[in-house]
Amino acid sequence: MKAVLKPQNLRLLVLALIGVALILVGTFVSARPKSQGAEGTPIADLVEQARLIEAALEEAIGSIRGVGKVRARVTLSSGPENVYAENVTRSSTSQTETLEGGQMRQNLSENESSQPVSGRFGSSETPLLERIIPGQVAGCLIVAQGASASGVKEDIYRAAQALLGIPLYRIEVAPMKGGD
Repeated sequence: MKAVLKPQNLRLLVLALIGVALILVGTFVSARPKSQGAEGTPIADLVEQARLIEAALEEAIGSIRGVGKVRARVTLSSGPENVYAENVTRSSTSQTETLEGGQMRQNLSENESSQPVSGRFGSSETPLLERIIPGQVAGCLIVAQGASASGVKEDIYRAAQALLGIPLYRIEVAPMKGGD
């Protein structure tokens, strides 16, 4: 025990503890930018779109008489898709031949090519966005205080179906536990 308490060993122990502390601090500091850098990824876009749909759904359904508090969860089968403008060129060629014996043979050739349309914005050239196709809702769960009443539950189903544009079998409505 006295060998551990020698000044040389205490210095090594203190240095080791400082090293471990620096490693831990480094992992926490480097983890933050990675989570911030996740913005703009396809998964982050998908999660963000689902959250926006859920918020709109909660607001709309929460305003129905007798519903009370509402929580909604939406699952998307696909995320938003960007459609870029393209120049499409189509050409066709027809050739007719007369064979021995008087028979006619016709050759048709069709070609199609497309190139993206880009525009100069500032110093960079980027493709022109034509439209954005919104993500497709795969299913929805709605938990509401008033969902134990059959009339209110039916109103919630109808509202969700109208808002999301999906069939009823993809929507589930359940009463909230404990009245909260």
